[in-house]
Amino acid sequence: MRKYVVFVVLLSVAGLGAVEINPWEFASDNALIGAAVRIDSTRQISDDLVAGGAFVEVAAPVPGDATLGGAHVRLLSDVAGNLMAAGAAVEISGEIKGKADVIGASLQLDGTFTDSLEAGAAVIFLRGHVKGPVMLSGAEIFIEYGAIIEDTLRYSAGRLHIAEGAVLKSGAREFVPEPKEKPEVEKKLPRRTFGRWLIGTIIGFLFFAGAGLFISLVLPRHFKNVTGRLMVNPGLSALTGGIALLGLPLVLFIVILSFASIVGIGAGLFVSAFYLIGIIFSIVYAGTAMGRWLLSAARKGKEPHIIISMLLGTFIALVLFRIPYAGWVFRIAAFIFGFGALLVCLWLEIKPRTAHG
Repeated sequence: MRKYVVFVVLLSVAGLGAVEINPWEFASDNALIGAAVRIDSTRQISDDLVAGGAFVEVAAPVPGDATLGGAHVRLLSDVAGNLMAAGAAVEISGEIKGKADVIGASLQLDGTFTDSLEAGAAVIFLRGHVKGPVMLSGAEIFIEYGAIIEDTLRYSAGRLHIAEGAVLKSGAREFVPEPKEKPEVEKKLPRRTFGRWLIGTIIGFLFFAGAGLFISLVLPRHFKNVTGRLMVNPGLSALTGGIALLGLPLVLFIVILSFASIVGIGAGLFVSAFYLIGIIFSIVYAGTAMGRWLLSAARKGKEPHIIISMLLGTFIALVLFRIPYAGWVFRIAAFIFGFGALLVCLWLEIKPRTAHG
């Protein structure tokens, strides 16, 4: 479970390429995170490897497990343990002796896989040698010339292409969920799986991290003021956000009435847009404040980078949101604190102007 958490965190590093930070502040012996991470064949890796960045290339043998994440990931060397890799484009050409789990938009699998291989992407190209069980999921799957699959190929794809010269010793079998025998009225909701939970968490994190990057780059002062207000006076933020939440039905009623007149349409659209934007960015505000507090405590009071705080706090918030049933409690709390802090800051900015006016 811990490796899956690290696996998802590494995906956020792809957004750090445009940020002016020193990537080696996040480097240890076998854990490297930065805008571009290159490990050549001369480097000695003593144990497990964790690497993440906008570009990741590993050419040195890994004696343990390898966890790689980024926009573009290339593994050119052998891995003695298990492999977990994720990215927009992933290329694997070494020998993987343990289990391999690969996810991305485009996968190029040219290596040798001694144990099982599970891969999911929009497009998958496989020309390597797989000795263990294989499960491939994608819109387009290409089994290219030179590929050797010793065990049965299980796949779920829009289209499967098998080239001449590809060897499938045990054949291929499409993965189809077993039909339920119970009557239709007794059908249950799809069973929750960790894979679905992980994909949903990644998608949600990328969305809110994008929103956080936008506001931190466009309105950096406002972003720091709101999150700082939430850290300094969380009680006032919670009280204000709670009132805003309780008053939401009344606001909706007034908005509906406002659409009855041409003059009120503009006001109704403005209030609706304000609440919608507030709901989205309240999660970013609350997550960033939590990230700033955690990193500040870890660094003994030293102010952390606002974007690093946003990425960390938003990721933790999304994990909490994805907890079944209890996640709704954290979502409501994030709205109350984040939206409340936003309203307090807006009031403090408007009040002096009103007083001077």
